[in-house]
Amino acid sequence: MKPSFGEVFVTNDILNGGIENIKLFKGKLISSICGGCRKIYIIEEGQENRGLISTLHQDEDETFDEIETFDFKGSIRCIVTGKKHTVFVTENGDTFSFGYGEYGALGHGGILQLNAPKRISRLQKVSHIACGEFHSLALTNGDLFAWGRGFEGQLGIRKDVDTASSPMFLSYFYKNPINIIACGAYHSLAVDHNGQLYGWGEARFGQLGGGRKVREMLPTKIILEKEGYFEQSQIKVTTLNQQNYNTVIISVSGGYGHSAAVTEEGELYTWGFNQRGQLGHGDKKSSWFPKRVMQDLTGNPVPLFQKVVCGYYTSFAIDKLGQLWSWGGGNLGQQNEKLCELPRKLEIEDRKFTNILANGNAAAFFASMRIISMKPNLGPSTGGTIMSLIGTGFCDTGRQSVRFKVGTTELEVGCEYDPQTDGFRCQTPNFEELLEQYPYECTVEVTLDGQVYVECEQKFLIYSSKIVIQSLYPKCASINGGTTLILNMNIDDTTVKYIQHLNVGFQPRTKVKNDQQTSKANNKPLNPLDISINDPELEKENWVCVEGFYDKNKISCVIPKVSQLQSDSLNFNVDVSLNGQQFSGNPVVFRFYDITIKEIRPDNVMSDGGTQISIIGDGFFDTTNKKVIFKTQFGERLIEIMWDKQDRFYTLVAPPLSWLLGGQAPTPELLNKVKETGVQALLTLSGIEWLPMGTFYYIDPEVVRLGPTGIDEKLPEEEKKNRFNAEEPIPDPFHGLNEAEKAKKQEEINKQLELEEQEINYFYKKHSQYLYISMDKTSSNQKSQLSNLSIKELKQYQQRQLQLNIFQKAVFKNKQKLGVQIPDIEELPTGIHDIVVEISLNGQQFSRSGKQFKYFAFDKTLTEQQKAKLEDEEMKKLKKNPPKKGGK
Repeated sequence: MKPSFGEVFVTNDILNGGIENIKLFKGKLISSICGGCRKIYIIEEGQENRGLISTLHQDEDETFDEIETFDFKGSIRCIVTGKKHTVFVTENGDTFSFGYGEYGALGHGGILQLNAPKRISRLQKVSHIACGEFHSLALTNGDLFAWGRGFEGQLGIRKDVDTASSPMFLSYFYKNPINIIACGAYHSLAVDHNGQLYGWGEARFGQLGGGRKVREMLPTKIILEKEGYFEQSQIKVTTLNQQNYNTVIISVSGGYGHSAAVTEEGELYTWGFNQRGQLGHGDKKSSWFPKRVMQDLTGNPVPLFQKVVCGYYTSFAIDKLGQLWSWGGGNLGQQNEKLCELPRKLEIEDRKFTNILANGNAAAFFASMRIISMKPNLGPSTGGTIMSLIGTGFCDTGRQSVRFKVGTTELEVGCEYDPQTDGFRCQTPNFEELLEQYPYECTVEVTLDGQVYVECEQKFLIYSSKIVIQSLYPKCASINGGTTLILNMNIDDTTVKYIQHLNVGFQPRTKVKNDQQTSKANNKPLNPLDISINDPELEKENWVCVEGFYDKNKISCVIPKVSQLQSDSLNFNVDVSLNGQQFSGNPVVFRFYDITIKEIRPDNVMSDGGTQISIIGDGFFDTTNKKVIFKTQFGERLIEIMWDKQDRFYTLVAPPLSWLLGGQAPTPELLNKVKETGVQALLTLSGIEWLPMGTFYYIDPEVVRLGPTGIDEKLPEEEKKNRFNAEEPIPDPFHGLNEAEKAKKQEEINKQLELEEQEINYFYKKHSQYLYISMDKTSSNQKSQLSNLSIKELKQYQQRQLQLNIFQKAVFKNKQKLGVQIPDIEELPTGIHDIVVEISLNGQQFSRSGKQFKYFAFDKTLTEQQKAKLEDEEMKKLKKNPPKKGGK
């Protein structure tokens, strides 16, 4: 066994068959786990190469002073024990023994007892030793020696040798070097350099796998027949004899009356005594020939194995994944379960076992220290990553450190033990002087003593500190969050494979402006964790992180609410942490907005479009992605908008109604449907979030006729003004009338309209008088859409055409009627002029109805008497030519 850091587990009578981790050995360099019969020894690598030995067995009445009196002529490599004797071998290959020498068990001739270890002079450069109850085996340079009791044939020296008080060479293996040896209580096992298995000694229980025999005095080849079919529940075996089938054995062991072996392929075979289920075949029937173990306790096929060890009536094995299995009768490591006829896996989390020692009543197991993983498993080339190492067998020795192997260079840093997590934590060094190309997969090793290193089962990826955000979309979002943010980054495929914890961080710009500039100047990634290896929580300063997701060179995240960011600022830095800990140090600017849309001015336009619309509100600012969309039941139109920096509002030019029909021909039916329902207008500042602005209408106003107000001119001026400004309901003149009455009423209305039309067309109006304007029913949907009245005068004057546009605010009466007070048109010369009246509901576009009235203009220089005289003269003319009945 190569000296290794790890953990020692034990099962015994005290634990009632359970399993316990012996904390004493954590952090110790274990070179051997050994013993035999009823003893267990743990050998450590000590200072100055002096092995420290611990015993895990209980004292017995027949024990004796053991190794305490030995003056250590070299570190002990392995100790094996028989029933009453102990043999050990040192690092330089010397072999010592002590105890009782029954049957020559000590190997010192006729010596019957030794209270202190004595070197066996006949053995040199011993590599392996093994003990039965009263016999021993030693392997030196492939040559096998045996001594002690041989009545059952377990020495294998010659047929006539029953005992040997000194080591004797087994000539049977002359020119056939042996690689592996093992002893049962009264039988021996060996594997030669070709992987072939041999056995000799007691055979009455079938432990030699050669059929019904009492003993074998000389080594006999054990043939493992390939299993063709096996069904545990029916205890049925069908074998296919293969004469040329030579299985290579990599592990072998013997118990009191049974044996076990593992093949190069990982197949496990057992044979011999089975009274307590130690063969693992699902029964208690002994087997005279090797039989493959096929099924575990749960009914599933057993895995492939790498090692097997037999106790007296128990069996233990390690599969190729390092998992521990046990079965048989005795302390199995299965709490309160001391009899198991099929292999059962011991569930010991994350351990990989490498060695086992089993004896008559106990067993010990060694699991090598593992560095299973690291978090994070990647970091920037500038270093500074706080790495947590996760594994088994860790402890604080005061000499632990972590080594990073970059090419032929090794960088070593100290690490701290965290007793809460039972892990190590270190900070990665700067790699930039060592590497020119990125990424680089780095090997990480851990040592507990500065000499023996254990390699991490994962690689640590060093990625370039030049990986930064190239662009983001959108560049702004609502304070309510919830929008997906897309970040484009120049990440290579290898780095992507390592990413486990991807974070997107938001940092208020106002708080870290200076620090951020310094970071960029130094080209050193910011660490949001405020790197402090003594801080187990690694709290982040100024940054609030959300989980990121990678897909095809893009990183996405859900933008948090501003309230979650715990800042009054709306301007933030955004950066990405590929390892969940360190940011790139090159953030991009992101802005939150909190806007309120107060008004669309105007909120209507004529069908041919062209009206300039203003969007008024609070919190507005300029962005590259600002747009408005007009939506109808037939289609939609994306409209570019402009930013008025001075007044801080948005403007746009309304498109024609025909553009909102989804490509359909602009038939009157479709146009009228849109006019009736209106257009839904939405604003975006980010290109993703759309904020409703309200309903926008397409209205083509039309003047049906002009008419007098009917307000008595004799009323006081204030009363006239109040009546004029008051809204009026739309009357229903036919309510409650029958057909004859409706016809008569219609005649009355027609006559009244005729009289009003004659008055407008024949008689003149003056400044400050009131006028009613009747509109088409489709011209107005709501009061708020009304805006201005435009008055135009067209007349031949001084041989040229003069056009004046005079604007006057209209008064809303109802949805079919407007009122206007005639303004003073000072630009006109004295006289009666035809004035064209057009209406606008948005203050920009006007109707084209052509309705007009007569307006009497006076020069400003005229006195009231002169104005009255001119009016009298004009009235005389009108009386001489009164309007004809039924005409104009």
